[in-house]
Amino acid sequence: MEIERYVLLPATDNSCAGIILSKITDTKIKVFPLQQMSFTPDPNEIQLYGENRGMPMAFQTEGLSVKNGLDMFMAVKWYARQQLDYPEMLIMQYPA
Repeated sequence: MEIERYVLLPATDNSCAGIILSKITDTKIKVFPLQQMSFTPDPNEIQLYGENRGMPMAFQTEGLSVKNGLDMFMAVKWYARQQLDYPEMLIMQYPA
């Protein structure tokens, strides 16, 4: 049986909708549904963007490191598949 690599944590400070946590690398990625909350990219972090059935979303690392960047794409793919039931979500480096 494969161990689930990621978990979704609640955002305790309401700064985002939730935090994807990698159990393997400790990567933390904040989730922002852009129609529901504001988002200002942090130039010191990595951002990825996608759309959940037409609703724009942003994803941003928290506490940037090399391992965060390497694990980020897989974490966002997991989120799209497990949390949104939308595995075909296109993930982009820049907002659409």
